[in-house]
Amino acid sequence: MLARPRHVRSGSIDFGSLPRGVDRGALNLVVITLDTTRADRIGAYGYPNAGTPAFDRLADEGVLFEHASTAAPLTLPAHSTIFTGRFPPEHGVRDNGGFYLNESEQTLAETLKGRGYATAGFVAAYVLDRKWGINQGFDTYFDNFDLSKYRAISMGAIQRPGNEVVDRALPWIQEHDAAPFFAWIHLYDAHTPYEPPEPYRGRYPNQPYQGEIAFADAQVGRVVQSLETRGLLDRTVIVVIGDHGESLDEHGEAQHGFFIYESTMRVPLVVHAPFSSMHHRRVADPVRSVDVMPTVLDLLGVPKPSVTMDGESLAPLMAGARSELGLEAYGEAVYPLHHFGWSDLRALRQGRYKLIAAPRPELYDLQEDPAEQKNIFGDRRPLGDRMLGRLGEMESRFEKAGASKGQASEVDPDARARLAALGYVGSFVATVGPDQSRAGLADPKDKVRLFNLITHARDLTKSENSFAAVVGLLDDVLREDPKVIDAWFMLGNTYAKAGKHERAIEYFKNALALKPDDDMAVINMANAYRRLGRDDDALVGYRRFLDLDPKNAQVRYEIAQILIDRAQYAEARAELQRALELQPSMAAARNALGVVALKQGDLRDAEAEIQRALNEKPDVALAHFNLALLAEQRGDLRAAAAEYQRELELHAQNFKAAFNLGKLYERMGDAASQEAAYRSAIDINPQFGEGYFYLAKLYLDQGRRFDEAVMLAKKGLDVAPRSPYAPLGHYVLADVYHRLGRHGEAEAEAAKGRAMDRR
Repeated sequence: MLARPRHVRSGSIDFGSLPRGVDRGALNLVVITLDTTRADRIGAYGYPNAGTPAFDRLADEGVLFEHASTAAPLTLPAHSTIFTGRFPPEHGVRDNGGFYLNESEQTLAETLKGRGYATAGFVAAYVLDRKWGINQGFDTYFDNFDLSKYRAISMGAIQRPGNEVVDRALPWIQEHDAAPFFAWIHLYDAHTPYEPPEPYRGRYPNQPYQGEIAFADAQVGRVVQSLETRGLLDRTVIVVIGDHGESLDEHGEAQHGFFIYESTMRVPLVVHAPFSSMHHRRVADPVRSVDVMPTVLDLLGVPKPSVTMDGESLAPLMAGARSELGLEAYGEAVYPLHHFGWSDLRALRQGRYKLIAAPRPELYDLQEDPAEQKNIFGDRRPLGDRMLGRLGEMESRFEKAGASKGQASEVDPDARARLAALGYVGSFVATVGPDQSRAGLADPKDKVRLFNLITHARDLTKSENSFAAVVGLLDDVLREDPKVIDAWFMLGNTYAKAGKHERAIEYFKNALALKPDDDMAVINMANAYRRLGRDDDALVGYRRFLDLDPKNAQVRYEIAQILIDRAQYAEARAELQRALELQPSMAAARNALGVVALKQGDLRDAEAEIQRALNEKPDVALAHFNLALLAEQRGDLRAAAAEYQRELELHAQNFKAAFNLGKLYERMGDAASQEAAYRSAIDINPQFGEGYFYLAKLYLDQGRRFDEAVMLAKKGLDVAPRSPYAPLGHYVLADVYHRLGRHGEAEAEAAKGRAMDRR
């Protein structure tokens, strides 16, 4: 006999019935967040030829919210609000980077996990890496971003396409479809750069942003289709929401993060639930992203946690029991303050009216002026003042609730002198916080031109041969306003990318003098010191960075590399093990543990660790290089050669693998292959002195090509005059000159070699 439809009530709200055989307590949850997606670029919101059939279907079948507001136009703060039901000043995450979701926060994933749900998150951008604390409550968390390939870290550049995210999410859903599950899928495609794949690039040749939205929607469609195919659609609550929008040059802003107008604060929101009362509805009443968590808990029949939440359940609107809830929407942009030293912005929406608190306040009637073109604050001063007063009341409450959240750590006084001498800390006075005086800070409206210059410079850095153009733009910014933190930081990154590390360090120092807790400036300056061979100074920076970001596995790995070079193997092992505790899937750290074991003569443990690294990431850099070293120690030269060749197949820029392969061919008596390998090493890295010296010696030993041997030895001495192998260059020159009868020159070169050996 077929089960009868189950009727559901929640408090005084009639949800209607569920499909036959579906128990409310066994409903699944899928939340899909569309990064950088404007509501008015979705078909369901009226945009023609939007290319969003998946979202439009969910909107038609479920509940579409016509006016949903995010709390911040940045990814990490916006998601932290969605998953805690609290506004940024309360959960403490105010910006991308440098802020962490506090472990004391109760997330949606933690709440559902406590009720027996399997939980998993799949994210497309480093701004949502587990290190920022957003992974709280997820049994499985797919981030796994490889930072080792980035010479200078810029958070927004580290991302993956949505199809790769969904490729990971769908098998997990399939494995957990027998029990209630919560899956979060994050799609970053609409974020810059706008480079949609085909066929979306061709369909939107002059609208690449729209092409990205269409591609992301196709990934939503894959999820919905999979749920439907597996018979899960009628037993799953699906929420699709934008984290924030994109300005697209409205109000003078090219992208997002700077202003809090509707172009970035209004987001798409649809809830597709199996309750009979929640089909084919459009809700006009304004709602907020902060309402997502209490809403889904209400739909799933899960009690709200005991912590205070700002959000309210939207179920009464979804079921048609209420047409209005009278919710107040708070929003903020602290990006102008933290990155430029200008005033932050806060917004309050009450019904049709929206206030923006700035040095020159703004008030808009969104019903009459949805594009926010006419500031009526002067005309409606009593209303504007009342809303400013209400905003002040909210901020006072926020300040009390979030006083301990998201704060940067204090600098150890004993470390200040060393830190300051290297430029890692400037005045020890951070930029003015949102809860401090804003007197004298510039209104972002007056600085948007400079902001766009920096944005343009940032986009140019993704192009080849852009050094001069980028530097020119940033110099223009700093001539007009020398206190723009991000301009100094970007100059540092630009010079570091060009290999001009001394100059890069000076620019990073300028950024840190303005903002001592700028973690990205700290880490990139430490990397610059490292590339200059100033490992002591790099270590100071890495330790300083861990003060600011104690959960950073990559920096633990970098510290371990220095310790390995210094033969401090026990300390290196401890750092690597800590890195793996923080990021268990970090194959590079696992491979480095293999190096430690290899250095200590434990070949069995070394091989086991390296193989574990390859199992985690088959193309992890240096794994096959290390297996080659291990094979050499075992005397298996052919196996070693095969491993070096495999390393070069995977990582063609590994000049040391080519060089070691040349030395290996020498032991195997294959002079032709030896010569080719040395030549390859210096072709890959023209600054590799050792390669020149060994190739010169090969020609000398063969008694041929003396002119080229001289040229190679001189080139090696020119690019690496302080190399420990530099004496070899002088001895090659001495030997060649002796054979050519140039005995005075020969003796001079031999003397230089002996002098270097003594030193």
